[in-house]
Amino acid sequence: MDKTSPYETIRLRNQLCFPLYVCAKEVVRRYRGPLERLGLTYTQYVVMMAL
Repeated sequence: MDKTSPYETIRLRNQLCFPLYVCAKEVVRRYRGPLERLGLTYTQYVVMMAL
């Protein structure tokens, strides 16, 4: 039986969502410059790509 504390599973260092969030923010930051020259936000760019 696993004796890990129930609180250990919810600690930030054990969460996948936080590093994914940080990576997503970095992607948006890197796109910002080129997209500003086109007058687009990252969200607008993603919508245009989907269309």
